[in-house]
Amino acid sequence: MRIFLSPRTAYLCRYAARRGRRAVRLVAASSCLLAIFIASGGHWAVLQSIAYTRMLVEFAQQDSLCTAVKKAFDDRYACSLCPKIRDGCESERKAPSKLGETQQPEFLVECGVYICFMPSVVADVAFVSSRQIDFSNGPPKPPPRVA
Repeated sequence: MRIFLSPRTAYLCRYAARRGRRAVRLVAASSCLLAIFIASGGHWAVLQSIAYTRMLVEFAQQDSLCTAVKKAFDDRYACSLCPKIRDGCESERKAPSKLGETQQPEFLVECGVYICFMPSVVADVAFVSSRQIDFSNGPPKPPPRVA
């Protein structure tokens, strides 16, 4: 069964397909970048930046800007978020080593059975040299024109 579309409808279908592929690529690229960002610990940097900014604004309302910056980055004046962020970051760094010590992945467990796959010839195919393209010579030249 064949469906006939008007030229306008066919154009819209092709346009939607192109837009769909672009959207899939955009979502895939964004997801990969977000995964890399989270895997590298970027979320902790964002949280710490929010905490520093909040402290800086709070201290700048009470003191001069220079004093506010000094207080914001000093551990004595840390807000309630700073120790939580530090503890979370350290516990995340230590988590993989604890998992490796307690549990061994199943695919690394040694097995006593070895499986070998021997290649087998399905059919003997004759070599045909006429189908091989020879690039050593230049392209064929057209025959000379008759004057």
